[in-house]
Amino acid sequence: MKTLKRYFVAGFFTLIPIGLSLAVVWWFVSLVDGSLAPVLDAALGWHLPGLGLAAALALILAVGALTSHVLGERLLEAAQEVLARIPVFKSVYGAIKQMTEAFSPTNKTSFKSVVVVEFPRPGVYSIGFVTSETSLDGKDLVCVYVPTNHVYVGDIVLVPREHVITTTLGVQAGIQIALSGGASLPATIHAQKGKRP
Repeated sequence: MKTLKRYFVAGFFTLIPIGLSLAVVWWFVSLVDGSLAPVLDAALGWHLPGLGLAAALALILAVGALTSHVLGERLLEAAQEVLARIPVFKSVYGAIKQMTEAFSPTNKTSFKSVVVVEFPRPGVYSIGFVTSETSLDGKDLVCVYVPTNHVYVGDIVLVPREHVITTTLGVQAGIQIALSGGASLPATIHAQKGKRP
């Protein structure tokens, strides 16, 4: 019975992320397909299966290409300024944008390095990301984002510089550790000597 329970739990937690990913992709493709299908069907004169998937991929690539150039960035900034004026939407959009940007593989600025800090109490260590630095009454503090079990909701802690252990882990490796719930944590973490956090 214990073996069956273990298999069930392992299978369940293996299928959940796959199922959620497929559900999101299916929803997006269905949305694009539902919006464009009548127009494309009218233009072609007949229905072409899989056109929704092709259109969704083309839309993602087009937006990526557009926002990778100066003109596209300016258009995106202008659109964001308009969205920032909508009372409720600006709060939701701003929070989601910051979270997704922080964990995006193309992001190069939010997380500066992967560190280890004693948090939430002495003797307990947490993996975190240095985001900025500040000072309080002349004391140098490092702002560390520590992902929680909700990943995107993490804690922001201000740690005295001398208590921050800078690691040799790259930011992408740190993100992978956070997203995998620690499953991809290496067997040994090495401190990066002589480097300020």
